[in-house]
Amino acid sequence: MTLTVSTIGDEISLITLMFRAAENETRFAVPMLLIAQLLPGLIAAPFIGRFVDRRDAGRILVVTGLAQAALLAWIAGNTAMLPTLVGASVLSICFAISGTATFALIPVLATALGMPLSRANSVLELVRGVGMLAGPVAGGILIAWIGARSALLIDAASYVLLATVILASGLRRPIAPDEQEPRTLLAEYWPILRNRRITVMTGSLALEVFASAIADVAFVFLITVTLKQGPLAFGLVTACWAAGMILGALAAGARPMRRPAPLAFVAATMIGVTMLVIGSAALVGAATIMLIGMVFVFGGVANSVHNVAVRTMLQNETPTDHHGKVAAIYGAVTSSAVIIGYVTGGLFTPSNAVGAYLIAGTLGTAAGLAGWGLFSRFAR
Repeated sequence: MTLTVSTIGDEISLITLMFRAAENETRFAVPMLLIAQLLPGLIAAPFIGRFVDRRDAGRILVVTGLAQAALLAWIAGNTAMLPTLVGASVLSICFAISGTATFALIPVLATALGMPLSRANSVLELVRGVGMLAGPVAGGILIAWIGARSALLIDAASYVLLATVILASGLRRPIAPDEQEPRTLLAEYWPILRNRRITVMTGSLALEVFASAIADVAFVFLITVTLKQGPLAFGLVTACWAAGMILGALAAGARPMRRPAPLAFVAATMIGVTMLVIGSAALVGAATIMLIGMVFVFGGVANSVHNVAVRTMLQNETPTDHHGKVAAIYGAVTSSAVIIGYVTGGLFTPSNAVGAYLIAGTLGTAAGLAGWGLFSRFAR
């Protein structure tokens, strides 16, 4: 419950910062904010993975939560663009640390609760889906009702609550003392990088996320330019994807995933197919808001199943003392693909959103099919 509140708070803060950037007179304020929210965490990812594997991830999550609360309170009191960008950059690193620590704690939590690992991951995905569905609505209401500063302070309070609950729960991830000589980053990551199954899975993930990011950029123009609809239609269709993610998280946790890898590649293929269907329908003039909404529900289900299956496979494939590093690879691959996808998607907008969806769908489908072919070969 506490994690759900914190996740909703994250969505509130993201929307608040986006509105603040959009109201700024600087032309590139919004792109600079998006980069600030991704790039620092991406650069720090290899060091964060090593750090989490050498420390108690539970304590790291507590300290990081308090740091995020302090940062959000500071950003709330400094409305200028420069402090906002600096705060967003530091938050990016904090998000990377907390995400890596959470990834490493999920197997510990699953063992403590006596549940399958895939079910624990599905609970995390369910929380994320609820946050995506409720957060934007709550953010819009709070900004209009009490202002951006108070909305950010509410998110800060949610982090204090999260840190308090984790500290009180006694959730810990004991780490055995490392008696080996200090090693380089490459030497520490090499056992993971040389695992071909992990390499194929993360490569497929990168292509899938890259394709989805292209479609994400084109989505607003698909609704407003191609279909000539307004903000209400945009919000409703976005909610359809989040609702699908909630359904997918519930489905993914219904049974233990004995073979998560095949599910990951099937789900990746389905995400690609949803983008192809939308692009094809828009190309022939058959796309409607209702059709896209129904396809988005299907895509959201596939998105959740894909996320749960990928995380479960990576956690199963690596020893416990490497979970921080594999989480760092997972986060870095995802962030890199998003950044490149956003830039690529911008080449198609605003007038060719249909082309963006067709290319994204083709790449997404290929990510699932080609990934499974390579994975099967190395599995044998």
